[in-house]
Amino acid sequence: MLSRKEMLQLRASYIEIGKLVQKYGGYKYYSVLLKALMRQVECIDSDEDDNDKLQYLVGSYDGLFVYKGGLSDFVIEDENGKMCKQLNERLRKESKKIWEILKDYYYHNK
Repeated sequence: MLSRKEMLQLRASYIEIGKLVQKYGGYKYYSVLLKALMRQVECIDSDEDDNDKLQYLVGSYDGLFVYKGGLSDFVIEDENGKMCKQLNERLRKESKKIWEILKDYYYHNK
């Protein structure tokens, strides 16, 4: 079972990633990914049972981090190399936070 702190961290990470995707990926090209990120936040904010929330969050993880077209494939490009590196590092850190919270449940459900 996820703790309240873990739920809040997941929520914050999904929102932060969503901001990066929207700003640097553009809504037009990444609208499906942005909608998926918003569904994660909506799930966390819902009145559903915590077990149901966990099932949804773990079950939808693959859809967000698929190799092609998902967050694993998303790279921020910017003319400023230093800024680009910082933004991609921020994206990687938030993605890692999500994985660190969900990994035990992910493998348990496989």
